[in-house]
Amino acid sequence: MSTTTVSSAMISSGVIPTVDPARNFIIDGNFTQWPEGNITGIANDGYGPALFANLHSGGEVAHDVKQAVSNGYNFMHVDITTAETAVGAGDYLFQEYRITGSDFLHIHEQTVTIQFTHNHTKTGTYCVGLRNSANNRGYTFEYTQSVSNTEEVHTETVTLDQSGTWLLTEADVGLRLMFVVMTGSTFQASADTWTAGNYWATSNQVAGADSASNNFKIGKVGLYLGSTAPSSFIAEPVATVKDQVSYYVQRWNYDQATSEHGMVGAGHAYSTSRILFGKEFDKELRVAPSMTSSGTGTFEAYYGAAKTDFGALSLDHIGKHGCRISVSAASGTPFTVGHAVNMRRDATDVCFIMADARH
Repeated sequence: MSTTTVSSAMISSGVIPTVDPARNFIIDGNFTQWPEGNITGIANDGYGPALFANLHSGGEVAHDVKQAVSNGYNFMHVDITTAETAVGAGDYLFQEYRITGSDFLHIHEQTVTIQFTHNHTKTGTYCVGLRNSANNRGYTFEYTQSVSNTEEVHTETVTLDQSGTWLLTEADVGLRLMFVVMTGSTFQASADTWTAGNYWATSNQVAGADSASNNFKIGKVGLYLGSTAPSSFIAEPVATVKDQVSYYVQRWNYDQATSEHGMVGAGHAYSTSRILFGKEFDKELRVAPSMTSSGTGTFEAYYGAAKTDFGALSLDHIGKHGCRISVSAASGTPFTVGHAVNMRRDATDVCFIMADARH
């Protein structure tokens, strides 16, 4: 997609709506939503917070990503558990937020202000990177952790790139914002300038994962149109944030009391050994999602006074509004064609279904 310039004429004509200067283009910058909870030994491109992806290379480092609370606000806490003793040229660890193109359209090529609170164990210079979707245009700025394990605030004003290719639809990533824990020389460039290439840090970036005692915490993240940030961080109501996040990811944890058996839904027997259920999403998702679940053995069928275990489970016919759950009996032909069947959690198993439409 070619670059689109957002001009004052476009805004005044109503092509691009005017933006409230207090609007935060980071959804859930207060880190209230963690669909999968705290993640121990998080995988590359896994998520702790709903919309911040964890990216790391295949070096020594191992870490957890979990929610921390301080002074009434939430933080994303990267807890190093195995140190990266020597950062190689291609090594990296950062947390990345991906702004959807249709949101990025409102700030493309304009001046923005990024503000956040940081609290790291290791003092020194850290970097924040910005990239386009293709990872061939990059920018980085530096900030300093002056006192170990202390909350400090950084504010940075950036004029967004006016060249390169930037994607501006809801199907695409418009802008990547990265909080860097460590990175090698392959991804380092000069600060405060847009560069052609995949860069997100400078050579001054500290090795923030060089000790298993290191903690890296980020909170109160805001990205605002214009050259200033609000005088204080404004956290959106949780109900608003839940609605915003559910456009990207929805997860249903069937963890009700054992006596309720975590009812999932009602379906019907398609054959004597197969049953079908419809799963309607809470709201329309950004795109047709990828679907995952806790697995066949965590669910069971309940019909009349009887129940049976599942032999196979698939999530198919997936759209932006819902999907189909197709399940077969573990053995035999226990069902009567056309009869109603309930799907529920098997005893006290960890049991979930998740629809993931994140970028």
